[in-house]
Amino acid sequence: MFADFHTRSAFSFLEAASLPEDLVQRATGLGHCATALMDRDNLCGAPRFYMAAKKLKVTAHIGAEITGADGDRYPLLVENRTGYQNLCRLITSMKLRAPKGQAAASQEELERYAEGLICLTGEGAPTRARFEKLIRIYRTRNIYAELQRHFHRDEEARNQAVIELARSMKLPLLATNGVRHAIAEERELFDALTAVHHKTTVMEAGQLLARNAQRDL
Repeated sequence: MFADFHTRSAFSFLEAASLPEDLVQRATGLGHCATALMDRDNLCGAPRFYMAAKKLKVTAHIGAEITGADGDRYPLLVENRTGYQNLCRLITSMKLRAPKGQAAASQEELERYAEGLICLTGEGAPTRARFEKLIRIYRTRNIYAELQRHFHRDEEARNQAVIELARSMKLPLLATNGVRHAIAEERELFDALTAVHHKTTVMEAGQLLARNAQRDL
């Protein structure tokens, strides 16, 4: 029984490769008990994702990965109706006051719209100060310390740091894969989108590209 709660679709413009329906289909084929969508700073793919999951009788969880004005990213999942309303208000608030593509949530906005949302610690720096900041905003019971494994040596050291912090701060652990494409074969498409995102070519993108194809569902 597994569900990946940190999954992006092609609606995370140029930061993921698969359509919401393809992610649902793949999760169903793998026998996952549920599936989630967490696109970057938007809920545009959520209706298609939800309807595809409903059709296949799979539980769908909705969220978004919010860019903070502090440079951090806040992976947020909806817990209830209040959480969905607050996530919509948070995204609207941050985008109304910024040029297209430059929206970032302030600390005040994150705190104002925190109720009903669950926060993953994400892929940011696993420091005590960062975890304490998340606890101040979302409270301990609404935070999960996130672990990912993509066969990177430095990632293993990071995971150990996350585990130690989680134990000391009494946070539950959550395994995700930071999904960017439904199947491994779509890694090439993801590489092409990454190159477009950084205004370069695949041949010249170098370390901007994913190290391997492990970010599939």
